[in-house]
Amino acid sequence: MFIYSYTALTNDSVIIKDIIVSKNKKMAFFDVLELNQTPIKITLIAIFILDANNLNYRIHFFHQLSTLVSSGINLLQSLTILNKNCRLPFWKKIITLAIQDIKKGNSLSDSLKKYPIIFSHSIINLIKVSEKTGKYNENFYIIADMLEYNLKIKQKINQSLRYPVTLISFSFILTFIMLVYVLPEFKTIYQSFKHDLPIVTKILINISDFIIEYLAHLLLSIVTLVLLIYKLIGQHINLLIDLTLKVPLLKKLIKFKNINIYFLTLSSTLQAGLPLLECLKCTTEAIHNLKFKKESLEVYQSVVKGESLSNAVQHKYLFPSIVPQLLAIAEESGQLAHFVQYLFNYLSTQYTTLIEKSLKNLEPILLLLMACLVGILMLAMYLPIFNLGSVITGV
Repeated sequence: MFIYSYTALTNDSVIIKDIIVSKNKKMAFFDVLELNQTPIKITLIAIFILDANNLNYRIHFFHQLSTLVSSGINLLQSLTILNKNCRLPFWKKIITLAIQDIKKGNSLSDSLKKYPIIFSHSIINLIKVSEKTGKYNENFYIIADMLEYNLKIKQKINQSLRYPVTLISFSFILTFIMLVYVLPEFKTIYQSFKHDLPIVTKILINISDFIIEYLAHLLLSIVTLVLLIYKLIGQHINLLIDLTLKVPLLKKLIKFKNINIYFLTLSSTLQAGLPLLECLKCTTEAIHNLKFKKESLEVYQSVVKGESLSNAVQHKYLFPSIVPQLLAIAEESGQLAHFVQYLFNYLSTQYTTLIEKSLKNLEPILLLLMACLVGILMLAMYLPIFNLGSVITGV
């Protein structure tokens, strides 16, 4: 990530200087435009790594703000206390600039929206509600809770992936060691046999010779291929999304992931007191998958036209059949926030169960593939030795 200093022209024709965090200079340009400012000059001033510590500090930041504000300390003093105790340079900079902005008469939401990578539209909108209602402690807690849930899901996925990734990595390392270091040793033994080797052994020896001779070229080719694929993915992201949605298991996982994002954002914004239309706008901005983003936008547009939410989500691929049924009951009873929270809890449980089940089913397949790979390698290396008796007897 990069920190840029920029000069821009506001809608009031005032030239201002400020900083913004973005992925690159081009993105920084568009981020400044989103602030309703026209960029004049953008200059790189620092580079930082957006690691787990910096991202996870958001949870601590909002939890602490919620606790301090609920204790009767005003927002400015709360930020000052947080700034004194902060040990992360990047966050110290963010909090310091937020304090300066508030002292100048700007709002916290205006200060934090300069960092769109860290503070999403949903978070900014929740902060704006806090500024209007004065319920900082409640909404800061909702933001922290939302971020904490996302972190838990990410950790659960990483934990579930650990074993399959370890198996795959071990298989690659074992294969590489066998082909580059072990097989060449056996090759000298095979040469003394003066007899045709099994076809499997010949193929593996040829592969081994090729890897040893062209190892540097192969590594360079792999790096180039990875970079090329990364570039092509960026250029043809829509095609890739369409392809992944044709794979049954991936299709289901992607669908559940996006519906979880949808109801997590909708539930959080409704609890914070945002109007329904604003909540639906936030949910659309929170979804990054283009297919589901389009469906979410269609739901928002239908509600804008006066249609009920339960009717708007009907016959949409993103939403299971239970969703319009429960939303219809929610609209009749006037307890939309309660039912949306229930739907989020229900779908969240289904999503985590699906992830765990899918990865558990993957484990035996990976073990079988690993066993086959090791079996082929061992067979190819020892088959000529097993045939040694027939070589000696001349059979």
